[in-house]
Amino acid sequence: MLKTRGVVLTHTRYGESSAIVHVYTSELGMQSYMVNGAFGKSRKDKIILMQPLNLLEMEVYDRKGKEIQRISEFKLRRALVNIPFSQKLRAQAFLLTEVLVRVLRSEGPNLPLFDFIEEAVVLLDSNCKGAENFHIWFLLRLASFLGFQPHNNYNDEYQWFDLNEGCYVSREPAHIYYLDNDLSFEMHRILNLDSDGLADIAARLDTRRKLLDAVIRFYELHQPGLGKLRSLSVLKELFV
Repeated sequence: MLKTRGVVLTHTRYGESSAIVHVYTSELGMQSYMVNGAFGKSRKDKIILMQPLNLLEMEVYDRKGKEIQRISEFKLRRALVNIPFSQKLRAQAFLLTEVLVRVLRSEGPNLPLFDFIEEAVVLLDSNCKGAENFHIWFLLRLASFLGFQPHNNYNDEYQWFDLNEGCYVSREPAHIYYLDNDLSFEMHRILNLDSDGLADIAARLDTRRKLLDAVIRFYELHQPGLGKLRSLSVLKELFV
């Protein structure tokens, strides 16, 4: 038996009343847990395991060699107060969980990464100023934990961000995977911002949309297994 913190990402229905819940944990990395009765009459206490981005304290079984484990005890570390009740925050949460499930599928324990995700969930749930830009900032910061952090070497000479190389270059690349001067400068600004600067990211709707498209393309180039994200269309309909 092992105690760990966890962030709920998603779940898959299993049979008539059970579910397999996918959780990124502080001590074990990405884990899948069988939850019996998740959709049954006695599901009330288990519903917190089904809410994406819920932050948990858990006591779990860790049986080596088993792909699906079981949870002995669990409780909320902190209740989400805004995400479940805001359509826009839920749309961002949908994008975050969809990306995290795909890029962390084989990720082992990484405490700095876990702490970053947990703190980011708290920030999003606070519905802070500039929250409409949160997902762009989050994805760029997440990349640094995944090994392909954008290199912010922007200056008067290096003004084009090459998505393929992950850095600024001195001339327009021969391929199509780069940002123009204006968007490259916006990327430079974001890479310099901490979480308290979210409101300073692109205010224009069209610029925000282009930035998100650029970040997703950056992920596609460096995480080939990412695949098509269903959450993007939902997010764009609301406010991207």
